[in-house]
Amino acid sequence: MNGIDFVLLWVDGDDPAWREAFLNARKAAGRDADLSAIRFRDWQTLPYWFRAVERFAPWVQRIHLITWGHLPAWLDTSHPKLHIVRHEEYLPGEYLPSFNSNTLELNIARIEGLAERFVLFNDDTFLTRPCRPDDFFSREGLPRDMARLSLVQASSVGHIIYNDLALINALHPRSALNRRLAKWFSPRYGAGNLLKTLSLLPWSFFPGFCDPHLPQPYLKRQFLRAWELWGGELDASCRHTFREPTDHSHRLIRYDMLCRGEFSPRDLRDGRLLNLTDDAMEAVCRDIEQARWRLVCLNDSERIADFGRQCERLKSAFDRLLPLPSSYEC
Repeated sequence: MNGIDFVLLWVDGDDPAWREAFLNARKAAGRDADLSAIRFRDWQTLPYWFRAVERFAPWVQRIHLITWGHLPAWLDTSHPKLHIVRHEEYLPGEYLPSFNSNTLELNIARIEGLAERFVLFNDDTFLTRPCRPDDFFSREGLPRDMARLSLVQASSVGHIIYNDLALINALHPRSALNRRLAKWFSPRYGAGNLLKTLSLLPWSFFPGFCDPHLPQPYLKRQFLRAWELWGGELDASCRHTFREPTDHSHRLIRYDMLCRGEFSPRDLRDGRLLNLTDDAMEAVCRDIEQARWRLVCLNDSERIADFGRQCERLKSAFDRLLPLPSSYEC
């Protein structure tokens, strides 16, 4: 099999030039400023993302770092495995400027030189234990994933998930699950996940899918197929400079993959969504220091009274796990 690439979306919300461009675009669109500190504040953990990849996934073929244009001063941009991808280098001109993460993700297959197999990371998702290629892809080259039915939870992206589900249910009858029972009821998922899917089987359509909020493996052709199937809908979504309730997201590609059975079952219980709050910070840091999970997503929240202090605490935890600079650091 050919190699596996990692794709990382990153934004420096503290960059004055980016903030000015963001605010100007909001003004031009007749929108409120909406420069939420929580959406864009920098926990200064990007060096540890690269340290983790080098230590825990040295087999990665290439890292595509998607950026608005800014880059950290410490990053060695000449690293042979690193490909810097600015928005204008892969997004069609009609989608620029974009401050919409859905647009950035839906167009990933346009990145020049992207491998057929890749893993999508956001800058809040990390490796914290050694990983093998077959943690993300089977020997047959299929993405590793967990198929589990779920109800859509109330959230800021709930409307977008419903938009994705509408397209999925229009294309895939719920009987598609019945034809792939071995993948939907794999013992790898554990009894709890199997029971949750079983409890939703009486529904005549797909009510929703469990979204693990972890690094997500994909095939490039899955994105290309989505544009062939839903080009009009995706194009309309990508023309939104900012995230809108009518958007679609990369979850659409994942849901389509699950319905088609185009994946290999994997136990995702070695990954965890960890909420960054004052009350939980010590437990989160212990989990990182002890490498309790293989994959983590660090979810920012409003429940941080002293951001500077908690930022230093989180960095100290990563320092214990990953004390040595990587070759990606100057």
